[in-house]
Amino acid sequence: MPQYGWHVNIDNCIACRACEGACKQEFMLPTGVRRRQVIVHEGASNGKPFRAHLSMACMHCASPACMTACPVGRYWKDTAENEALRTAFGMNANAPTGLVLMKPSKAQDPVNGVDCIGCKRCMSACPYGAIEFDETNKRADKCIGCYHRLFNTSLPEERRKPACVVTCTSLALHFDDLTKIDGGAYGTVQAKPGIPGKDITDPNLTKPSVRFTPQRNIG
Repeated sequence: MPQYGWHVNIDNCIACRACEGACKQEFMLPTGVRRRQVIVHEGASNGKPFRAHLSMACMHCASPACMTACPVGRYWKDTAENEALRTAFGMNANAPTGLVLMKPSKAQDPVNGVDCIGCKRCMSACPYGAIEFDETNKRADKCIGCYHRLFNTSLPEERRKPACVVTCTSLALHFDDLTKIDGGAYGTVQAKPGIPGKDITDPNLTKPSVRFTPQRNIG
């Protein structure tokens, strides 16, 4: 089954936050909501100071904790097993991506839509803090991998990718099938960032669809 995900090159990120801005503009996100954010981590390793920039968003996990925690079933994975939903949402002409998506509201789709009840259980369950609460619209919110761009033939092929990736001038972000990322299409990768003193949850728990190229001058 195809599974799309992220490659984050920590060595390339310059913390310009263009990815954050592109995401907010793409979805017209209200104040306080960031689907992607750049985390700056400073410290010392082997007696040498370092500064690392880590661009983070939803990991589109193979086993999403948010999907399990949501009591109303708002989250779903774009897989062949969910063909009925893919058809209902007009996505069946596209290949499955494995992305973790959010169902539309009932106002948008009375049959298949789901309204967030604001319980925030998904936020508590996500081990990466990738879900934020939209106080303006009273609902949980997260990255959807810019699905609307991926198969949009009105866009040039090189722009059929998430807005954050298109905007990243330092080539710190890539989005592709994980088999290509793991195969070295964007360099050597690992499942954790590899930043001293900055750990993330065990990838074996939810199997996040993200790979990192760590900085060369720390560790």
